[in-house]
Amino acid sequence: MIHKHLKKTIAVLLLAMLIISQTACTGQSGGQQAQTSFGEDWLLNTYCYIQTFEAGQEDLIREAFALARNYENQLSRTIASSDIGRFNASQGGCTVQEDTAKLLGDCRNAWELSDHMLDATMGAVTSLWDFSAEDPQVPDAADITERLQYVGAWDRVTVSPREGDPDGLWEAHKDDEGIMLDLGAVAKGYIADRAAQLLYENGVQRAILNFGGNVVFLGEKEDGSPWACGIEDPSEGQAEALIQERGTVGTVSCYSQGGAVSVVTSGTYERCFVSDGVTYHHVLDPRTGYPVETDLLSATVIGPSSETCDILSTTCLLLGSGKALPLIAGMESCEAVFILTDGSILQTDGVSFSVSQ
Repeated sequence: MIHKHLKKTIAVLLLAMLIISQTACTGQSGGQQAQTSFGEDWLLNTYCYIQTFEAGQEDLIREAFALARNYENQLSRTIASSDIGRFNASQGGCTVQEDTAKLLGDCRNAWELSDHMLDATMGAVTSLWDFSAEDPQVPDAADITERLQYVGAWDRVTVSPREGDPDGLWEAHKDDEGIMLDLGAVAKGYIADRAAQLLYENGVQRAILNFGGNVVFLGEKEDGSPWACGIEDPSEGQAEALIQERGTVGTVSCYSQGGAVSVVTSGTYERCFVSDGVTYHHVLDPRTGYPVETDLLSATVIGPSSETCDILSTTCLLLGSGKALPLIAGMESCEAVFILTDGSILQTDGVSFSVSQ
């Protein structure tokens, strides 16, 4: 029997694929659809697919997926041999790849940008919660309290290059063995960016990459129209519904400006469970170790970098609409659409968003 969480995840991605395929296909003269190449894989604990708009590029797509898997094996908290897995299991730190070190710098910057709400040093707490388990349980309150001492530990984590290291490795150090990292709010976006970069560097002019809700549109559509991506309806009461029963609240239209544009949605409805009548979602508050109390059901961020959009979408959920809207509005290259718990929709001034009828 397929795990209910797995079925739901597949269903969500199939809807995303349907939405994008219906609204984002390139056009050709005479109404003929362009030849395409397509590949799919299970990565980052989700269904992923890549579509390019030229025939015969399946090998290149497989290469992009192989690159993504290598990064997953390097960055995943749940893979013991990864940089993050080794760091978390160590007493004082370990060597890491250069791009892992770069990501840790990005995580530190995100922590500061988010008023210390988006915190990659939450690993000691997030490891207590297993939202994909067959029978998820609320962790013991004493365990959460004990591990909160290791959160917000950026003054106790240092990353520096190893001089003369032939492999270009860096040293990631921690002052307390209890400190653990979780790059869940940044890694998928970073990996999507790297996969898109590989395609671009190998001559792909236009493509769609969907890495579990991190959507990257590479290049411009041939007919000059914008890319379009539907935003899933996260309405309360639908969290456990199969996606066949859920529609979209609207569609975001965007141009890549000759490069790439990403549409990333984070939502409290994506991974959750109910225990004793209380719904627990996966976006955890670093101050309490429990799901954050927020007025947002979902946050969709549109911008040139999937990593940045990944960071910002989760940050917005953590901050709530009152702080999230001015945060995104103050950024030149990003726009956002927020779905609130009362069903209302907020958006930044520069976004092109049409509500479903």
